[in-house]
Amino acid sequence: MTRKVKVSAPGKVILSGEHAVVYGYPEILSAIDRRLSVEIEETGSDLDIQPIESRPFVEYAVEVIKTKLNVSGLNNLKIRTNSQIPLGCGLGSSAAFSVAITAAFFGFLNLPRSLKKINEIAYEIEKKQHGTPSGGDNTISAYGGFLLYRKETESFKVFSSLKTKVFPQIFLINSGKPEESTGEMIKGVKDFVLKTPQEAEKIFKEMEQITRNFLRFLSGEELNFGDLITINERLLEQLGVVSSKTKLLIQKIESISGSAKISGAGGLKDNSGIVIVYHEDPKVIEKFAHEGNLDLFRVKLGERGFKNEKC
Repeated sequence: MTRKVKVSAPGKVILSGEHAVVYGYPEILSAIDRRLSVEIEETGSDLDIQPIESRPFVEYAVEVIKTKLNVSGLNNLKIRTNSQIPLGCGLGSSAAFSVAITAAFFGFLNLPRSLKKINEIAYEIEKKQHGTPSGGDNTISAYGGFLLYRKETESFKVFSSLKTKVFPQIFLINSGKPEESTGEMIKGVKDFVLKTPQEAEKIFKEMEQITRNFLRFLSGEELNFGDLITINERLLEQLGVVSSKTKLLIQKIESISGSAKISGAGGLKDNSGIVIVYHEDPKVIEKFAHEGNLDLFRVKLGERGFKNEKC
């Protein structure tokens, strides 16, 4: 019987701490109910990858996995990728792929599925896409739920699952795919840090305080969720990762008593990817999005990490 496995992994949103996490500060992430699946099947032909545009990244991932697991061959496979996660908008599509394909190979090779090992290999694959990622995206995709994540050094990362008592209804608006890659945005912030280290440190420390306030909110303390979102957004704007176009969108949301922030690396030239939106009255945001012909959707937070799917 032909061997065949299928695994899916979730996308993510960052509630607080994006970019700061690269410099050792904490961030809070949540897995969402948008998933990416990878199916692997043994065939009698050469490596068959679909969709075809994913071939270079899939081939690279396969080579990383073979090296890390010390296996050879694996050239007679059919690999299929299917995604519900918009590409390049800050929802962690590449991390979900890295986790899903790694976990799928563990299943295909009948290896014990160690979360720690799968996450480590997924991180190595992520480096191909983003250069020097924090590792937070692949970790939340592997483990699921809500995570507090901190990268102390390249080889030492700490994270803990969060048990949340409260969480308000949020929406996501897709402001559009940024012209810049995540790697380019990370480099832009690095240039800012090197040019103005004291200003950057001040912003990162303020972000850390907001992250801690988010933790307090999630544990049930009566903090204003909308205010936390707004302050976080202003700090990201100071870092230079939010475009003028996206700032205008966020200002319009604020003008109707809503709150919004980018979630992810952002974008400066035109679009800035996914925007998290909150309003005490969800109907106000739905009306706003409808009148503006905006790509608005609800997401469920705290979703499960990678899991087996029926082939």
